[in-house]
Amino acid sequence: MSRRPATTPTVRHRPSALLLALGLLLGLAVPLALPDRASARVPGDPLCTTSGWSVPPGINNPLAVTWSNIGSRSNAGYDYRYWMTQELSGSTAYYLTSFVAKCSGGLLISTTTLPPTNGAGTAACTSTADRYPTSSDAERYVGQITSWQRGYLSRLTFRFWHREWFSVATLRWNYGSSFVVRC
Repeated sequence: MSRRPATTPTVRHRPSALLLALGLLLGLAVPLALPDRASARVPGDPLCTTSGWSVPPGINNPLAVTWSNIGSRSNAGYDYRYWMTQELSGSTAYYLTSFVAKCSGGLLISTTTLPPTNGAGTAACTSTADRYPTSSDAERYVGQITSWQRGYLSRLTFRFWHREWFSVATLRWNYGSSFVVRC
């Protein structure tokens, strides 16, 4: 007489190929469909690849905000992309901030805020020509944008400048600093 085991053996089912493919598809689709600000800082970061965008009003920003790329300069394998953000109130754009983004191949390396200084009447406001204070230093014009700034009664022009210094050792220009003048 044969005896049956007291317990039923566990049966393991293998998922079908269709179910496996569906799981892979959903697993890959979810990160693409739900990007967040942290995951956006990868190669192809918009600060390094676009010319600007707008963000509609929301919880953290009561007014719409536009991001405008002013221009860029390159030094020693890095691109320095200059940006200005403006807050839209009705049809009026108000200056919020300006900054420079250091990029490498679409990857954001760092950002630096550039508070505007008053440059009315200075060469930084009266000319767009590159300036060379010494034989090894240069200030390069990047671009400009016009905007209202709260507390001022007229539209102002914001000019962006890129400082470089020449290395005799490597025989190339290197990034020094950046600045924005309010004209």
